Amino acid sequence: MTNHSLRTLLSAVLFLSFAACSQTSGTDHAAGGSQSTGGNPALGGQASGGGGSNSGTVASSGGRQASGGSAAIGGSSNLGATVASGGRVSSGGTVASGGGLASGGSVATGGSASSGGAVATGGNARSGGSSSSGGNSGSGGSPSSAGSSGSGGSSSNGGNSTSGETAATGGSASLAGTMATGGSASSGGTASGGGRQASGGTLAAGGNPGSGGTASTGGSSSSSGSTVTATTAAKAAASMGKGFNLGQTFEATQNDRTLATSSAKIDAYYAKGFRNVRIPITWTEPVGGDLLVNDANVGDVNRNNPRLAVIQQVVDYALAKTDMYVVINAHHETTLKTNSRSSVLERLWSDIASIFSSRDHRLLFEILNEPHRSDSTAMPAADLKTMTALAYAKIRAVDPARIVIIGGNQWFGAAEMATVWTSLDGVGGGQDAYLMSTFHHYDPWTFCGNDQGDYTDAWTDSNISGPMDTMLSWAKSVGKGMPVYIGEWGVAWESRYTTMDCNNIRSWYQKLDKQNANPNGIPTSVWDDNGWYKIFDLGAKSWNNNLIDCISGTCTWTGTDRFNSGCS
Repeated sequence: MTNHSLRTLLSAVLFLSFAACSQTSGTDHAAGGSQSTGGNPALGGQASGGGGSNSGTVASSGGRQASGGSAAIGGSSNLGATVASGGRVSSGGTVASGGGLASGGSVATGGSASSGGAVATGGNARSGGSSSSGGNSGSGGSPSSAGSSGSGGSSSNGGNSTSGETAATGGSASLAGTMATGGSASSGGTASGGGRQASGGTLAAGGNPGSGGTASTGGSSSSSGSTVTATTAAKAAASMGKGFNLGQTFEATQNDRTLATSSAKIDAYYAKGFRNVRIPITWTEPVGGDLLVNDANVGDVNRNNPRLAVIQQVVDYALAKTDMYVVINAHHETTLKTNSRSSVLERLWSDIASIFSSRDHRLLFEILNEPHRSDSTAMPAADLKTMTALAYAKIRAVDPARIVIIGGNQWFGAAEMATVWTSLDGVGGGQDAYLMSTFHHYDPWTFCGNDQGDYTDAWTDSNISGPMDTMLSWAKSVGKGMPVYIGEWGVAWESRYTTMDCNNIRSWYQKLDKQNANPNGIPTSVWDDNGWYKIFDLGAKSWNNNLIDCISGTCTWTGTDRFNSGCS
């Protein structure tokens, strides 16, 4: 072959090769964009129906598809999004194993977003369409510098939404879509169908967003659609530490029921390192002449009651403090307890759960305080379990991740749990990570109770540790590791004295929390009622005695004798 013929043949081959690599089948490239069905790939890439692109294919501006990734008809890459090796974006925006979304939002293996697909930072999915800076062409479509549309694509940074669906930063949105088993939404993601995803939380395998769904640590779902951070009962117990009661305030008439009075006490305890407050509330019995329910035979909460408005203010005030936990309950419900009014308790907690549904999960629900009859006898265990199960179900229907607290059937004694709760049927069956148990510690009662004579009782360390050991034994067996909380404890010193100066009482306060409860991981709430069990003086807005320091483990005694003259 002559040199002239060789040069001619080589020129033809080069010309044909150049044409094959650069010509787009009637379609223009956007800045950095790549073609799907109907277009030719960039140098080194190839496309087919379903558009497989090998290593070297470039996605939209800033986005890229890793080796082995493929984009189906209409799929597109968001601004800066990366589909990992093996990941694919299909029509409708499903992200398979390894798929990733921009700005933190992600769907794990099996996670899917229905009609409308995935949304990048700030973007909302346009039903059926997609756009990305320098985006990809949809099936047979022509891209422009502003983006493109295609079946089931996604919108990139700043994209707008039609069809009503929205997504939080980095989250994923869908029209009535659901997260599949194992799907998770990370920082800021929102679930579909009205469900709620906690900030940074994840839905575990089987966790379904939406009404009645269940969620694991960090995530929650409900029909209310609000965004709240959840925490397990075990994590809460580890963080609650020592706390106090707003005793004789919203369950009785003894103290001023105002935000100003309650907030002063909250501030004082918080400054001393206390990180939980229990707020006893009476709902179905008159307090100051009025009920918090419209009908005590029904249990429907009067949402316009001024006392309820103050309770909400106090709850919100406490929750606004960093790491502060709040417990509310049904307290002196005498008729309800005496007659085992299960339907009343059920309706009551349905309403309470609804009213407080948007609150942080540092708000805990204690279902029924000391459920004894009006003659002080114990409520039948079967009755309490039935009533508790009904209330529990109503709370869970509103919020699967709200921590619920259960206790015994009389005075909340530690030994009552083993009698009543021989199983956890009706309250999650041992599978609810948002369940806590409680008991009250006034042992020995001959020392801790009111009007007991002098306070020279020779109680022993076993009086303090014994009830805790009993409760922990139940919690580790039947309770399946359920955390324990001491909701009340204290000594009624002011039933006898005007000034608290008994070293024997100081010693009891020193040992209960610091030396016993805290080392066992049991949070506590001392009973402070501004009366017989007074520590903080609500009138003076100052500490009445040094028991506040004794709780922390160190306080000054009068002399060195445990049974000093202040105990006689």
